[in-house]
Amino acid sequence: MPNIDRSEQFVRNHKRSESEWIGRDEQLCCSVVIPVFNRTDQLRSLLQRLTTQSTPTSQFEVIVCDDGSTESLKNVFAEFQSSIPHLRYLRQENRGPAAARNTGIVHAVSDIVVFLDSDVEPDRHLIRELTHSLIAHPEWQGAVASLRSVNGEDTPRWEVPRTASCGHYHTAGIAYRTDVLRCVGGLDEGFVSASCEDVDLAVRVLEQGKIEMVPKAIVYHPLGGRTAASCWKARKNWRFVRIVACRYGFLAWRNQQTRFPRLRTAVAASLLQPLNGLWMAMRLINRTPHESIHGLFLSVVDWIGGMSMVPSILFETTPCRLSSVGKRDSNRTQSTAAWTNDQAA
Repeated sequence: MPNIDRSEQFVRNHKRSESEWIGRDEQLCCSVVIPVFNRTDQLRSLLQRLTTQSTPTSQFEVIVCDDGSTESLKNVFAEFQSSIPHLRYLRQENRGPAAARNTGIVHAVSDIVVFLDSDVEPDRHLIRELTHSLIAHPEWQGAVASLRSVNGEDTPRWEVPRTASCGHYHTAGIAYRTDVLRCVGGLDEGFVSASCEDVDLAVRVLEQGKIEMVPKAIVYHPLGGRTAASCWKARKNWRFVRIVACRYGFLAWRNQQTRFPRLRTAVAASLLQPLNGLWMAMRLINRTPHESIHGLFLSVVDWIGGMSMVPSILFETTPCRLSSVGKRDSNRTQSTAAWTNDQAA
């Protein structure tokens, strides 16, 4: 069972009293938490799809966590207040998706939290499948949806996260027990962009119990366009990959174990990812020559970006976990059993 003392501390540090969150609404099957930064049209589409769930909207709440959007989302919120009775809109200063999800965790009144990205398209049975699975398996602490592409396969210019089996714990579509999220202290807000914060959370939850995949729970994710600017910006995500590798001994996913986390991350950033893009571009050169040429160019950008990150990957200090209360965990035990602590590289 989750450590309730830590759970209480998590909520108190978010300035919400114990009585507020312990008073759960047992009539609600889950709290759907959606972090969002702008994306007005995508958010509207997602909320519309939630109104068509096989689970009636009266049986779940939706918490939209606005991470300091520069666009006004209030009109979107107003459109769905009648069709989604338990709809709440929470706004914070821009601190990243991890902090936005933590805001949702604190304000959730159900026993189960379902995380969705603001640009996904959930299958109409998603909420039913995830919540029923957690109810049917009390030993589970989390349930992962099958993440699929909305429109086609990856190309050098377009890509999308997918989950064909358990082990990739994308917060684009996953459910956790609310108590366990509070027990482990929520997401690490030191991950200021959408990179590896979901894996870091899952590792700590797995210390409390199982996370299993529910194949019938499906979330569709749109393809994301890759440009030179987006690839250059994404180079900074290697910092978060390195943090996870140094803390837990694997590269992004648990099936990629490594004894040399810094070296392995540096090789992946400067060599393996650019070569993978190069291979994909060459494989498609006869079928889509324009896409292939663009992919070759992006591979060069990936290589330059990866090389630029090698010094920080090899020599930058691995930070302690930034708790959701803004205090850093000073415990640096080497025990692999205590995955919530940082490990020396």
